[in-house]
Amino acid sequence: MNRLKQKVIGVVAVLLMVSCNTPENTVTTVANSQNQWPMSGGPNGSWKVKTDGHVPIKWSVRTGENIKWKTTLPEGGQSGIAVWKDKLFLTINPPNNNPKHIEVVKEYQKAKSIYQSNFEYQVLVLEKKNDRQLKSYKKELKPLLEAWKHILDKNAYYQHGSDLEKPGIEKNLMRKHKVGQELSKATKNYKDYVHQQFKDLKLAYEELERLRKLKNGGASSKDIVLLCLNSETGKILWEKTIKGTIESQYNYGFSDATTPAPATDGKYVWAINASGGMACFTLDGSLVRERTWMPTTGGKPFNKQFDSMLFEDLIFNVEPPVKGDQERIKDWNYLHAFNKNTGERVWVTKEALTHYNTPIIGETSNGKPAVLIGRGGPHGVPERPVGLSLISLAKENQGRLVWSWKPKDANNISGWGALSTQHWDKEKASWFYKGDNHATINTTTGELIAKKPLNIVNQYNFNKDKQAYELKENVKIKGLQNQRHCNLSTGDDLFYMVRYSPYLAKHNTVTGVNEHLEMPRDIDDQGNYVYGHTQTNDGLNSKGQLNAADARTRGNGFQKCFLGSPTMINNYIYFTNAVGMVYVIDANAKTFDASALVAVNDLGESGKTWTVNSLSYANGKIYHRTMKEVICIE
Repeated sequence: MNRLKQKVIGVVAVLLMVSCNTPENTVTTVANSQNQWPMSGGPNGSWKVKTDGHVPIKWSVRTGENIKWKTTLPEGGQSGIAVWKDKLFLTINPPNNNPKHIEVVKEYQKAKSIYQSNFEYQVLVLEKKNDRQLKSYKKELKPLLEAWKHILDKNAYYQHGSDLEKPGIEKNLMRKHKVGQELSKATKNYKDYVHQQFKDLKLAYEELERLRKLKNGGASSKDIVLLCLNSETGKILWEKTIKGTIESQYNYGFSDATTPAPATDGKYVWAINASGGMACFTLDGSLVRERTWMPTTGGKPFNKQFDSMLFEDLIFNVEPPVKGDQERIKDWNYLHAFNKNTGERVWVTKEALTHYNTPIIGETSNGKPAVLIGRGGPHGVPERPVGLSLISLAKENQGRLVWSWKPKDANNISGWGALSTQHWDKEKASWFYKGDNHATINTTTGELIAKKPLNIVNQYNFNKDKQAYELKENVKIKGLQNQRHCNLSTGDDLFYMVRYSPYLAKHNTVTGVNEHLEMPRDIDDQGNYVYGHTQTNDGLNSKGQLNAADARTRGNGFQKCFLGSPTMINNYIYFTNAVGMVYVIDANAKTFDASALVAVNDLGESGKTWTVNSLSYANGKIYHRTMKEVICIE
């Protein structure tokens, strides 16, 4: 461990000069974007760059190591960061005047204590009266409570959840399960009966419920806010509202209205509000044009994971068909291409893609630009057929289908690959099955190359007693689920984050070999890696408000949520988990063991940091964000 730490401390930078090209993707998407980060995936939208400039490897927000500046955000958000010379762009949710969470909790705890004492006293009064109705309600409750405890003990999803997630999971289970429905009804009958006997108790309960909702937090808005900062100092230069059409809750664990990163070509900056808005500004903040649109609603999935893409004179968005479109299905989503200079809609794909999908621009084996889109996922995503489509961006065939592929297995097993960022190269694309398998697709023909298992792994676990990694070969993982939106392919290797367990994974798509490397959960005050002991997140913004109601924002870093794509700079891959630990991996390491772990960095105080976006690299600096602040690393 000491040798690894010495290696990490010794690596301070890699010398390269940013180019918008990589060996796997030579398509140019944004002119003159060398050294810049013009959109979510960087100069060519692939989240990969080769550079001769300085590349930060080791830093700490907690200690200030290699931190050039930090800027406090007035509210949280999920977008990546676009950078062009001395300008930096990101989006946040609109600030509000909700009370500090600590104040609400104190008020709630006081009201809860008073209510519970009074409730128990009134129950004793009724029991002394030998109240038959009360006895009947309590008799009905007892077996239901026992049965429900047994159900929770057997539910893997509930058992895997953190203490903060479990109440939400239990609530959803109760709504769907027959025993849960009966228990909810019996509990309500019991409480209602006691409340009816004592008017003051009922009023106390209503006040407690009001405070409980406040304590659980949450905020929502149709609009988002685009911020422009000075990339050298972190000073906020201007902010603009991007109007939307439907309400979106703040910092939902899977997405919110701020999910897409801003995009810039050095002359203008565009922002997409996933709740139904787009706007274009000059770099000094003057409005050029804006529009609103209506996302699919009516029980369909929440917002989307689509991220910003510029290609030459086009900017892309994912929307339902325009009104009056007779060729496309109104409840489905499609890739729309707009002229970035005029706002005119240029074309719409005939092939749909799902809310969850993050398309990626690349080039085919014959050097033609294209974009890979996907369909599939849970919650009844309607777009069909499930699978992948490659859409041409070549001028002679722009917006048209190159090929489509669909898995043969049933959707509940096969149809989850669209939850991934659709990284691809001239030879192959990836598709994750729900469970044990990964498929490799030929990007020239759209045919299946191979389907290989992910659940037999060589696992490198950290032995805390020996302070060293130990290898366990051919470990069979039951019910493996892969962390969505945190995957990246390079060459024959696929890297991703494992859900619910603190591992990064490497899958060789040719040999089928799987390797898992256990990650530290935290870093202590002396800079030592902490294994096994989890940290969570308080979910609070910089003002101490709990505007993020979803408990999954307060998980342990490997919880169920959508994380942004890793970023690859030269041979280093930067993975960021939800509690702000950034793992730097050497993609060239022959074995995915301790030698592959280059550094572990933090984005803020333990237990108080949350983020789901990707980092950006421009002008020799890394830019990152959390719910509380923007960070420049140099």
